[in-house]
Amino acid sequence: MDPNLFTDVLISKLIGEEKIITEPPKKDFRVENQHLRNDFDLASLDDKRRYSVFLRKHISFKENFSIGLVYHSEEGTTIQLFRCNGNHGEVVVDILNPIPHFGYHTHKINAGLIENNINDPKQSEMTKEYASFEQALIYFCKHVNIKDADSYFPNIYQINMFE
Repeated sequence: MDPNLFTDVLISKLIGEEKIITEPPKKDFRVENQHLRNDFDLASLDDKRRYSVFLRKHISFKENFSIGLVYHSEEGTTIQLFRCNGNHGEVVVDILNPIPHFGYHTHKINAGLIENNINDPKQSEMTKEYASFEQALIYFCKHVNIKDADSYFPNIYQINMFE
């Protein structure tokens, strides 16, 4: 898909459209460097668009995690549309403008970034929607509209009276 065709409205539509899991996550996370990693694939209900999801959890620091939605175009390009992160400190890309990553936060790509060939959302927004990896996974699955998430993540939508 031509980067110029991506508007903020289209990005929101892609994030929010109903999706189903086509390649489920593995039963166990695998170790990669200092993180546990798992991935799975999604498709739109009409089977016209493809997505993947990555799940990352730091082995030692449970509050350091990432859950992301990646769009796969028919042309083979990928764009990370949306990501939920835990508290992982500050990222310094530009010493004069560090990007705060303290606390729980989300990232969403925008049309301007895609237009400039940046396929990874940089700006973050603080959230109170979750305070753990497990809560972030519930929020993520609802936010990106995965209809059959409960088939692969048992009890994902079960209300916990202690939260």
